[in-house]
Amino acid sequence: MDGRAARIRATIACLHESPSSDFPIPMQRRFFTRLLPFTLVCLVAACRFTQSQETQPGDTPANAVVFYAMGDVPYSPADDQLLPRQIAQLPHDGLFAVHVGDIKPGSAPCDEAVYRKVSGMLGQSPLPMFIIPGDNEWNDCTDPAAGWAYWQEYFARFDERWHHQLPVFRQLEREENFSFVHEGVLFIGLNLVGGALHDADEWRTRLAQNIDWTRRNFGRFGNHVHAAVIFGHAHPRPDHNGYFNPLSTLATEWGKPILYLHGDGHRWLKDRPFAAKNILRVQVDQGGIAPPLKVTVTNDADEPFHFDRRK
Repeated sequence: MDGRAARIRATIACLHESPSSDFPIPMQRRFFTRLLPFTLVCLVAACRFTQSQETQPGDTPANAVVFYAMGDVPYSPADDQLLPRQIAQLPHDGLFAVHVGDIKPGSAPCDEAVYRKVSGMLGQSPLPMFIIPGDNEWNDCTDPAAGWAYWQEYFARFDERWHHQLPVFRQLEREENFSFVHEGVLFIGLNLVGGALHDADEWRTRLAQNIDWTRRNFGRFGNHVHAAVIFGHAHPRPDHNGYFNPLSTLATEWGKPILYLHGDGHRWLKDRPFAAKNILRVQVDQGGIAPPLKVTVTNDADEPFHFDRRK
């Protein structure tokens, strides 16, 4: 607004600095009378130019979808203080928020109190909150079965704590996997963890179920959306090829932009490591070193994904 006011003041100042004092008073009056319409046109043009050049904070393109993503938090007593503040300060321009897994450090015991604590923290979100599993609270536990039981008790269907209107679907075979469509964007959440390969048969079965869920959603909604966002926890590695290799084939056939957004690695990454170059990969910062990532999805056919790390 300061720039706009300055332009208007400068336009008005031009009138006072014009050589009108060289004319007799009647001529000055005729001069200003004739100049007035031109001045009004200039003022309107200056305002429009200023509006077109300024980007106001919080501006979001029409039909864009905004959400917030976090992961790998809380890991420490300091994080236990930080995360509730981050949750309370989530901006209301978001459609939802998502935690992409790891609610504790891998070295910490998988005690029920941890799951209860983090569930209570995330439950204070002003935005509907989704969560997918991380390895630290499941397959890296000393007793993975107990860790999974706690996860299901405290985080299954977590978003249903909010009275939102998102049309969420859940995979019958694996209820933690979800999907929904909003404003032409397909969102898919998956149980896709890193960490220990605790059970080879379970691992293969889960990857097969994940790609089946992805295919079914692309088959059902692919023609009606312009972009897709896939949430997983894992930083891709060779023992995830059972999912990512067929995903690359599916992405190439579909041809539209896809974002794979995950945690696991704790540091910001943004690249295209897959065979299908229409898949953009983003790894979020560990929650203790950065606030939740703001993601905006527009209807731009080439670059729909925009990121604000809010540092």
